[in-house]
Amino acid sequence: MSDPSADLESAICNCVRDFYEAARIDALLGPVFAGSVKNWDKHLSTMDDFWITALLGLERYRSAPFPPHLKLAMSQQHFDRWRDLWVASATRTLPEPLRGRAISMGKSMAHCWGEAYTTMTGQTAVV
Repeated sequence: MSDPSADLESAICNCVRDFYEAARIDALLGPVFAGSVKNWDKHLSTMDDFWITALLGLERYRSAPFPPHLKLAMSQQHFDRWRDLWVASATRTLPEPLRGRAISMGKSMAHCWGEAYTTMTGQTAVV
């Protein structure tokens, strides 16, 4: 019999990879990732830890996820596109109820981070 927690962790890792496969070739997000991620294995591992912590409550990620984004050239449009790709990946790869939590969290993050980013970088928020 398989370990349910390990199965969920594996599903989250699959979701992260599915998302980044799409994001890396996306016309809007691809250039941002290409210019900022130097070590993809490390980045994917970090994102696995972030989402496992966020969705399962396991303490794998202990950093502040938002600050590194402040050095990137982005707009609310980037966060909206991230949200759309994240929702699509979660829909394709995650079982319920994990899927619903991941989608809800992704939508909330895109909205909140987009607002915070535009405020902190002095951009005018586009609604």
